[in-house]
Amino acid sequence: MTDTGSKISFVMPAYNCARTIEEAAASIMNGNFNIGDELIIVDDGSVDGTDKIIAWLKERFAGIRHIKNPHNLGCPATRNIGIRAAKNPLIFNMDADDVLVPGSIDKLKKQLIDDGADISAFGEIHFFKGKPGDITHKWLCKTGIMTLADYLAGQIVPGGNYLYTKASWEKIGGYWEYGKGLHEFWGFTLKQLANGAKMTVLGKTHYLHRYGTGDSLFVRETQRKEESSAMATKMIMNLSGLIDDEDLLYIQDAGNDWFGNLSKRPIRLKSGEAGTTGTKISIKQADTLRSVLGKIIPPSVYEKLKKKKLCLSFRKDFKRFKEASDGAGRFPALSWQDRKARLFDNTPNTAFDYHYIYHPAWAARIIKKINSETHIDISSTLSFSSMLSAFVPVEFYDYRPANIKLDGLESKKADLLCLPFKSGSIRSISCMHTVEHIGLGRYGDPMDQEADLKAIKELKRVTAPGGNLIFVVPVGRPKIAFNAHRIYSYGQILSYFKGFRLQEFSLIPDSAERDGIVANATQELADKQRYGCGCFWFIKN
Repeated sequence: MTDTGSKISFVMPAYNCARTIEEAAASIMNGNFNIGDELIIVDDGSVDGTDKIIAWLKERFAGIRHIKNPHNLGCPATRNIGIRAAKNPLIFNMDADDVLVPGSIDKLKKQLIDDGADISAFGEIHFFKGKPGDITHKWLCKTGIMTLADYLAGQIVPGGNYLYTKASWEKIGGYWEYGKGLHEFWGFTLKQLANGAKMTVLGKTHYLHRYGTGDSLFVRETQRKEESSAMATKMIMNLSGLIDDEDLLYIQDAGNDWFGNLSKRPIRLKSGEAGTTGTKISIKQADTLRSVLGKIIPPSVYEKLKKKKLCLSFRKDFKRFKEASDGAGRFPALSWQDRKARLFDNTPNTAFDYHYIYHPAWAARIIKKINSETHIDISSTLSFSSMLSAFVPVEFYDYRPANIKLDGLESKKADLLCLPFKSGSIRSISCMHTVEHIGLGRYGDPMDQEADLKAIKELKRVTAPGGNLIFVVPVGRPKIAFNAHRIYSYGQILSYFKGFRLQEFSLIPDSAERDGIVANATQELADKQRYGCGCFWFIKN
């Protein structure tokens, strides 16, 4: 049994999921992630740019760890790798194409603790196409305690996204690493229940399962009926001593799709215990082409047709462009080998990193107010200095100097713990999204728990009386994400800058996607953030 202070390690296998992983991860971090939790994303040899999305997510959210498999190992092995690395006593499985409801994980955790259970699962699964609001149908599982007999009574059972103790995973030796993913979560739950795990299913709770996109492992694999039953057979035969003898022969008959027919022909136990399965309900939708096709053809086939349509459209566009451009003579004749298809870039909005777009934009506006003749920047994002140098001469200093050549910009080497300037000599200086990293070994620097304070002391030392210091760090609930960064409270930063007057404070909140940058933000708002971005304009007394 776990205590109420137990923390969760969310484990997410990620394979070629660049289109869906951001939404899945955000549904954890926004509304389901508590201090002390972690999200472990294991990239299973993706080749579609998933690694870039993960890197962006790590910058956006504190508490994300990234493990990269050397090649594609498959979902079962990848889950085991992530769970093995987990530091917390509770594990939550999360598929990279599914979506959580805000506040839903705390409910599962409370139920697991109250029932003294090993597993706590959602009572409903809401299947959607396209957007999470486009629900096509729901699975309503049997709630309360779920037994092995219940689990073998039909196919309407909790999905793989549920909460369980790491101890229960260790007890059974983790996931069966059969193949690359066919029914891996079904087999894991089967093994848990067969080995005495207590599983509780919480009514009136749900998660959102992406259905019919081709990205859903469960939906995709269950279309392959022969392989589906064969893999399920391999798993259940490990428990043959618990299965009714007649049903064991039925399972072993290769001509039976026993797994696909579970709801019509449940598997019985030798104990004689009778199980109860859940129910499926359909959701009425508008009579669109999408919903009609979803009823006529399997979801995986629909997704293939959609991709085929994109490819056909791309070929038509190529042909039209080639016919129009080949005679113009400005470029060599276009060949099919010259294509570089970007089929999924036609999006309604442009994604961007809220911290790294907003804070340089804010700082540039402050420097315009200062109207300094020159500016010194210490290790901020290089794009800031390069843009600013078009209007103000800038000296950029970094422990790893940039080999950049632009009029108005000088790039030099400096150690932030020992800046090469006289005390009180600089009237305009910035150091943004930098100090929080120092001393954590991320960039090969020595481990030093006080390194950030030493860096702040240097920045204060070199700023001239009446001079301006532009300082940016993550703010919110104080914590260290080792090897990555620190997060400071508003009060901590003000206490570190005694002898300076706060001229302006702006905040890039966790809700920046909706709210943008908040000018003249309050301390109360800053301290509510998990990984906000605090923008401080100080003037030295």
